[in-house]
Amino acid sequence: MKTKKSSVLIIGINFHPEPTGIGKYTGELGFYLSQNDFNVDVITGFPYYPNWKVFDGYGNWFYTNQTVDGVNITRCPLYVPAKMTGLKRMLQDLTFFITAFFVLVQKMIFCKQYEMLFVASPSFLSGFLGGLYRFFYRKTKFVYHIQDLQIDAAEELGMIKSNSLLKIMKYLERSILDHADWVTTISDGMQKRIAEKDCRLQRQYIFPNWVDFSMIKAKKPNLSVIKKLNIPVDKRLVFYSGAVGEKQGLEVILDMAQNAKEALPDVFFVIAGSGPYANVLKEKASKQDLNNLMFIGLQELDVFNELLNFAFIHLVIQKDKASNLLLPSKLTNILAVGGLCIVTAAEETSLHQIVAGNNMGMVIKPECTNALWTAISDACTDSDLVDEYKKNALVYASKYLRKESIIENFLYEVGIGNRRTELVPTPVLDYELAGVETLQN
Repeated sequence: MKTKKSSVLIIGINFHPEPTGIGKYTGELGFYLSQNDFNVDVITGFPYYPNWKVFDGYGNWFYTNQTVDGVNITRCPLYVPAKMTGLKRMLQDLTFFITAFFVLVQKMIFCKQYEMLFVASPSFLSGFLGGLYRFFYRKTKFVYHIQDLQIDAAEELGMIKSNSLLKIMKYLERSILDHADWVTTISDGMQKRIAEKDCRLQRQYIFPNWVDFSMIKAKKPNLSVIKKLNIPVDKRLVFYSGAVGEKQGLEVILDMAQNAKEALPDVFFVIAGSGPYANVLKEKASKQDLNNLMFIGLQELDVFNELLNFAFIHLVIQKDKASNLLLPSKLTNILAVGGLCIVTAAEETSLHQIVAGNNMGMVIKPECTNALWTAISDACTDSDLVDEYKKNALVYASKYLRKESIIENFLYEVGIGNRRTELVPTPVLDYELAGVETLQN
């Protein structure tokens, strides 16, 4: 029997089996640690994202404990609003903080000491749980990992309008940042934004999102799978997959479908996902009689991989004010299959710098309908440009987005890993690089 290296506690409102967003990456981190001989405990909520509805099979009334692939998971009841608002999001965060607090205190009473405490934010309030534990266990390494700048986004998107409340939240956030041993985040732009805050950071580190190339990989799509979804296989697919909320600004996809009805009849649009704003978009699409657009739910990973490879264009859309407060997790999967992405991002953002700087997609001004339409039209007429973007995307992903390298380097940085791993091309994709082609011309 193998001897476990050390113990890790993960605290986060989102976790496996959520298929996308923060829960996906926090879950994959936990399972990777367990597979590599760490003892892993998790304090999390019941899965609800991205549907904003607790998954079937979970009650959300009482605490539950389960072990999945060696990871010990304690699920805490929390408030899950059917329709998201700024106030309801704060109530959800508060309920998880309270219920998770009792679980953490129980572990402390029984003198459960961990080598690393990893707290995923959002919810930013979970950082206080990390600070509380770290106060009593000084040798534990407290890592506060920021996937979204939750308070900044709430302010700039107008989700919280009370200046007094924002001041309180910023004060609380500074307290967390002051007490964390490491403050990690997923992009250079977000790291700089954090460094500009009025706080005393001890250490910062970029811990980006990754790709599991055993599950997401470039291949020729299985058209029978696409047909089962009622997606026409004789058309070029413009694909959006992910959360459907106000901060994405997805109304523009409906405008594109309207324009394409006559100008690009061989183009078909699909929005895959769910969220508090999905029904609003569906109602608008119905009123516009868009027969070249359909909505589907998020798919199982194998079907999702087929969709990623079948899509001619991938849309990575968000509003201007949100463009440097988060880095869309969907981008990594698009790059991993050598997909052509059209990204909305302002020039000074990390998203713009990553995509445009590596010439692996089309980057346009956010919230600009004309720019998006021009990009879609150009992609449909310039096959050489499309091929270049797709090849560059695949090369970048295989070199920089390998899950194993990213996690091993993070563990080395915080002092519980044994080695730093070179970022080298992923062997899974080597055989693809010589024959990258546009699957639809």
